[in-house]
Amino acid sequence: MSEGQGARPRRSEKATADRTAMASSEMRFRLLVESVIDYAIFLLDPEGRISSWNVGAKRMKGYEATEIIGRHFSCFYPEEDIRSGKPQRELEIATKEGRLEDEGWRLRKNGSKFWANVIITALRDDSGKLVGFAKVTRDITERMKAQEALRSSNERLLKEVAEKRQAERKLEESEASLRRLSRYLLRSQDEERRRIGRELHDSVGQYVAVLKMNLDSLKSSEQTFDEHTRQRIEECTRLAEDAITEVRTISYLLYPPMLEEMGLKSAIPWYLEGFAQRSGIRTSFETSPNFDRLPRDVELAVFRVLQESLTNVHRHSKSPTAHVRVHVNNGEVILEVRDEGKGIPANTIKVSTHEVAGALGVGLRGMTERTRQLGGSLEISSSNRGTTVRAKIPCVGDTES
Repeated sequence: MSEGQGARPRRSEKATADRTAMASSEMRFRLLVESVIDYAIFLLDPEGRISSWNVGAKRMKGYEATEIIGRHFSCFYPEEDIRSGKPQRELEIATKEGRLEDEGWRLRKNGSKFWANVIITALRDDSGKLVGFAKVTRDITERMKAQEALRSSNERLLKEVAEKRQAERKLEESEASLRRLSRYLLRSQDEERRRIGRELHDSVGQYVAVLKMNLDSLKSSEQTFDEHTRQRIEECTRLAEDAITEVRTISYLLYPPMLEEMGLKSAIPWYLEGFAQRSGIRTSFETSPNFDRLPRDVELAVFRVLQESLTNVHRHSKSPTAHVRVHVNNGEVILEVRDEGKGIPANTIKVSTHEVAGALGVGLRGMTERTRQLGGSLEISSSNRGTTVRAKIPCVGDTES
């Protein structure tokens, strides 16, 4: 036997073995495809008709293989998709690009919908000719619903955040409007005090001064009066003197000219002297020798806070003393008014002075608003050993070390 004759059976045996291996591989692949139950895996011919059907497709879509093979795969699409030509368009894209992936509603045999992830792959032979399509479908309805729920939750959250921000903006705008109104009212109040103070001093004060001059002139005249008339004239003279003093005091308290002319360093001792005389409360004042003039608005705010604080000491604390200290530190003027009275009850002062009730609260709110308008703050500490009011207001420059 020649060498060539011996080689021919061996090549035949190898080809047979290859065909057997390929058949075995194809069988295992078909078994794999048939056994997959979570994916619908089937083949389409070039026109889109179904040519194979696995267990997963039956489970997902509800069709037996005998019912569905040979039908066009568009039967899985909703009517609106069919009218728009979506099934054919997807085959065209897969043919052109090799594959297509899509998500959308698909139909089961019973007409119910499910959200599907679909991959269509074009199949070609060795010559490149299109021989059909492989289609893999996965039911992701639960995932879609979860994503939709998450999206809806996020939208609600974003809406709530937007509404909250809008409410906060409205609140800020309202607070800003109230601050502007409060600033206007306080400014109007100060201007009205100044006007009334000047009118009292320039008109009523002058009238009373002229009255006293006439009484003095009458008393020193050569005209003879009986004892009763003379006593009445002297009494009227004393009353005129008291009226002059009272008018001057009231006009200066409304708007002290010394504050404008000489500043806090002179106006505060003058005010404390008068306060001590009127109330019987001993006062002390502490400041540094080089304490200088401050901006007009700052000086007026400090003076008004001082007035209101001492009014509260007089009316509510029953303190025998009041200690006042004014100094500048780190660009802030700091006013401290301390008494040794009964203190403000804990249930009266809560989180802030805005929550204080009654006449005391009105004064504290006024002090708070004055300091806040200038970028400052008001602090109140109180116990049964006394109360301290501390106002801090930014000012230009630093007059103390």
